[in-house]
Amino acid sequence: MRKAFHEVIDEISEDVIAMGSLAQEAVHRSLDSLINLDTDLANKVISNDEKIDDLEISIEERCLVLQAEHQPVARDLRFIHAVSIIVIHLERIADLAVNISKVSKRFAKQDSKYLDKEIIDLLQEMGNLVKRELKRALDSFRDRDPKMAAKIERADNSVDDIQKMIFRKLFISKSGKEEYIRFIANVSLASRYLERIGDQSVNVAERVRYFLTGNLNVYDTES
Repeated sequence: MRKAFHEVIDEISEDVIAMGSLAQEAVHRSLDSLINLDTDLANKVISNDEKIDDLEISIEERCLVLQAEHQPVARDLRFIHAVSIIVIHLERIADLAVNISKVSKRFAKQDSKYLDKEIIDLLQEMGNLVKRELKRALDSFRDRDPKMAAKIERADNSVDDIQKMIFRKLFISKSGKEEYIRFIANVSLASRYLERIGDQSVNVAERVRYFLTGNLNVYDTES
């Protein structure tokens, strides 16, 4: 029975890694669509989101069955509990990538003339940091590495700093044109979605640290 149990644990781990890869791909594509105003790429992110939703449900259901049938304890129980929450964060990350893709479509349609190089560079820098955070969170799960997971929270401060720089840049202009106000709203949303992806990556890493160490003090209230 224990062998069967750990076979299922391994299968769930593989599917979490697969789900993480899909979420990671969605983030990469959404950022590329935003920077390059690529509506075809944005549409791919939006259309592929259902696959991630389905995988989340599948993993959650297997975690429930595993817990009910085997009544795991200690680290195995922490793993199941952590995975049930990690997949929620991954699904949210994918949803945020969809939201970024929708912003990129709006830019391509009407707001691109205000999207100057400085704003693009800041969004790109912010996106690169967020992608790095997500990769580290996923790698810490795959490699069962609590030390790598612990590094992510410190890196998250840089994402917040860039978002503040974007806001300062946006509100320097005194333009009251409706189209510029719409542009500000869309850039603000895009940067907020990127910042939230960073937050969700931190949450994934904190759950990894918890199931590996059993230390409840590794995270505060989750975003």
